[in-house]
Amino acid sequence: MANLINSKKSGEFLKGKTFRKYFLLFTLYLLPFTFGPYAQDLPDEIRGYKVHKLKISVTNKTDKTIEKDRSAAIARLTEPELTDTSLTGLTFEISAEIDALDYTGKVDFLTFKDFTVNGLSVEIAEYTDSFKFKKDEAIRLPQPIRIFLGSRQALKGILGEATNSKDEWTVTGTVFVFGRFKKYGFNIKRVVPVEVNVKIKNPVKKGKILPDILPSF
Repeated sequence: MANLINSKKSGEFLKGKTFRKYFLLFTLYLLPFTFGPYAQDLPDEIRGYKVHKLKISVTNKTDKTIEKDRSAAIARLTEPELTDTSLTGLTFEISAEIDALDYTGKVDFLTFKDFTVNGLSVEIAEYTDSFKFKKDEAIRLPQPIRIFLGSRQALKGILGEATNSKDEWTVTGTVFVFGRFKKYGFNIKRVVPVEVNVKIKNPVKKGKILPDILPSF
């Protein structure tokens, strides 16, 4: 009888120990999704998605300095294309190739905040083309991102091009990546703020199209 009681106690102890082990692993997994440096600057939740700090590097296709082991994902911007000129402004399109190194999941949509190109404010519409990504697998955005430079800002940019044209433009701002991230069997809904400070090739210089743009303004 004593052996039977001891056996039951041992089984209960092992079950309890196993439960505590998995509960601890689950808690440790959720911890980085709950806290981060952005907690002081951003609300805990945006549009129903909990804010999560994750290292995502944004660079151009020619930059080879990014270290993969320090980034959860790497987004490499393609060369921008000038797609429309009008009295209201200039429209550029740019895409990105993404190496999803650590996660599998799905991006629901992207939003953009405080973006500038060479110090000029630009408008970027919400990106609603959802796409999936897999760990250790490179993908490309299904559709390019559209960047709009209003007429006043565009005129400043064009005058700058006429007097001091540069081979590269500096793009800065914050992208909010709204999606669902899978790891260790869990599917977690999060928004990841990504700081962008990257140089891209000057699309106005390409093909010497500046003379064609000037008459529009």
